Amino acid sequence: MSCKYIIVVGGVISGTGKGVSAASVGLLLKFRGHRIDLIKFDPYLNTNAGILAPREHGECFLCDDGTETDLDLGHYERIAGINMSRSNICTSGTLYKELIEEQEAGKYLGQTIQLSPHITDKVHERLIELGKEKDVVIAEIGGTVGDSESYSFFEAMRQFKQKLKDDVLIVMVAPILWVNTIKEFKSKPLQNAVKDLQRHGLQPDAIFCRVDRHVPEKILNKVSQLTNVKRECIFEAPDVQSIYQVPLEFYNRHVDDLFVDLFRLSRSACRIHKYREVVEKYVGNSEQAVEIGIFGKYDNCDEAYMSLKEALIHAGVANDVRVNIRWIKAEELEKYKDNRGLHKYFEGLDGIIVPGGFDNRGTEGKIKAIQYVREKKIPFLGICLGLQMAVIEFARHVCQLEDANSMEFDKETVNPVVHYIEGQESLTKKSANMRLGAYECELAKDSLALDLYGNKTIHERHRHRYEVNPKYLDQYAKKGFRVSGTSTGSGLIEIMELDRSVHPFFVGTQAHPEFKSRLMNCSPLFKGLIAASMKNKTIEKTIDKI
Repeated sequence: MSCKYIIVVGGVISGTGKGVSAASVGLLLKFRGHRIDLIKFDPYLNTNAGILAPREHGECFLCDDGTETDLDLGHYERIAGINMSRSNICTSGTLYKELIEEQEAGKYLGQTIQLSPHITDKVHERLIELGKEKDVVIAEIGGTVGDSESYSFFEAMRQFKQKLKDDVLIVMVAPILWVNTIKEFKSKPLQNAVKDLQRHGLQPDAIFCRVDRHVPEKILNKVSQLTNVKRECIFEAPDVQSIYQVPLEFYNRHVDDLFVDLFRLSRSACRIHKYREVVEKYVGNSEQAVEIGIFGKYDNCDEAYMSLKEALIHAGVANDVRVNIRWIKAEELEKYKDNRGLHKYFEGLDGIIVPGGFDNRGTEGKIKAIQYVREKKIPFLGICLGLQMAVIEFARHVCQLEDANSMEFDKETVNPVVHYIEGQESLTKKSANMRLGAYECELAKDSLALDLYGNKTIHERHRHRYEVNPKYLDQYAKKGFRVSGTSTGSGLIEIMELDRSVHPFFVGTQAHPEFKSRLMNCSPLFKGLIAASMKNKTIEKTIDKI
């Protein structure tokens, strides 16, 4: 059987949930026994997401092969449950770069290079290649129909639909608006979005109507009549408490049946029962709750730490507890000359995370936060830069290396406890100066890390330039701060932890375990943090209000 393709496009406004919708359809088809894959076509000219502003674009998601990509691929992995790679993302920038390099190398022998057929053919090649040995490929076009920068992708899909006909289905995700001032639904923006799509020569086969409340049948009939989409192919896609409820909403509305019928796929039963049990357990909101503080570069910016937030949700499910997150801008702690007055940032917190990041903004505040929780024995997890900050804090305040610092922030520091390793380029996968992708790590005997993972050898994803300097390890170990994980072959420091006799849970990892966490299989480090935070919550604590 030839591969089938579902093309997901957005209408009216961006941010309507195309990625979550695509992943949810993929999960349902996967539960029915079909081999699926997903791809995102993004119209921006950047060749990767590594240097895009997190506040504008959300986090940079990282794949096993080192690909730095759009956060939607994180939704694909977490919801559909399949690992992404460079083959699952395609930007206009990568296509144009590839085409120009080929032209300069003489591939086209003087041909006039044009959007069609050269760019459009490359889009087709990506789809066909991804569809090998797959039953269904779901392709999301970033942005909104009508965006000028997306024209090449819509034209490519028009041609692709023309070639493969019934093996390609078009799905539009767009809102039906509720206007509160007049207490009426308005479907005209959705209708106009469909007309824009039709101007590209594409007719939607199905519409997912994003709504915040139930829509009367007469409105949906009107949408059907004015968009030329059959009523049975128009679905409400309501707001839900959790993105993990979306596949269940689609299943209850028989969305998967539609694609099975239209593609003439086998009608095997959807094995969704275990997933439903886990989601309903989470959505039921456990009576128990813990509060985790995230001391990062940004506050009030969930999307900048999307995978971190989701990993905490997963860990909450694994521990049968609700995780409440408090976002704290680490930079705020820097206004205090010492730790006096810091108690207000920690009141009510059962554990903290210091996440990854780049540049020195807020780093001294992160160090203050780490010192506070180390001394107060509050559970701590440091991720990437968070580990490096923990090393600096310990070197300064326990080992009395007062000028200890990272060479990232002070190249002249006398005690470079975090440094850049000469020749590290040989360890990288896709970057000249960064360690990217999944690496193997060996865990030490009798370590907390080994207890949490349950395996001596683990694989986690990395995205960093600087490493913990091994020159100082003996000094740390004498004070109870030891290495519990090292990179296989290179011996680079991957995980460090305080002895359990010194602190109940104080762990830092150079990796980003949040990227591999799943609802049904959460990250061991996050699971351990939440378990320790629950235990910490039961201990009566008195915070010194100095």
